[in-house]
Amino acid sequence: MNAMRTAVGAILFVLGFLLIGPVAAQAADVVLYEVTEAVRLGKSGSFKSSKATLSGVAAPGTSICPAWLATQLQVDGCTVTVTAVGKADDATGIGPVSGTFDVLMQDANNVDAPEIVIMRGNLSGTLDLSPAFVDKKPLGTVAGDFDASGVAGTVMVGQRARGRFDGVFRIPLRVGGKAVYLLDDGSVVAAQGGEFLLGSAMVRLELSFTDESSVTKGKKEDTKKSTR
Repeated sequence: MNAMRTAVGAILFVLGFLLIGPVAAQAADVVLYEVTEAVRLGKSGSFKSSKATLSGVAAPGTSICPAWLATQLQVDGCTVTVTAVGKADDATGIGPVSGTFDVLMQDANNVDAPEIVIMRGNLSGTLDLSPAFVDKKPLGTVAGDFDASGVAGTVMVGQRARGRFDGVFRIPLRVGGKAVYLLDDGSVVAAQGGEFLLGSAMVRLELSFTDESSVTKGKKEDTKKSTR
């Protein structure tokens, strides 16, 4: 059950080390990996809540990583980090989730991960880990709303975005002695080198966005049904 609950806190947006796996990179606007988690249990030992940190990359063309920003920074995607708290019910696997996220850019040191916050946002929604809790499948989903604003004094000042997100958790499992992720069609794909942290495969969260509105440099853009 602990392996299933690993995904509970995992929501939100992105990466400091280019951790994207090849399948997820083609299918999602943002791919996140759970890098830390702290689970709280109730007096009876039942699950109470989980606080997690995620890191990953948003693809250019999304509202939190506009194409012009990726071009200006000369990057293939925007680094994002997320801190979230989830409270999935022990019986149903369903519960609320909320958190904050930062979009980051590199400073003068291009050897380590990006550190300068250029956009900050909030998110809230619903976790559905019933596939893991009830059906014993290493999967889950999440859906909700987000809003974000560019940080003053940075390249993203004046940028605002809000909309909805939908995502799929892929909880790593071991098949034939190797760490793998279960795909939607029932097949599995091996975890890649960048999907491990200190020897353990990380929970992967693949997110898609629907932008309700965005503002760039004080100009409102048209509502989008698709981010790319």
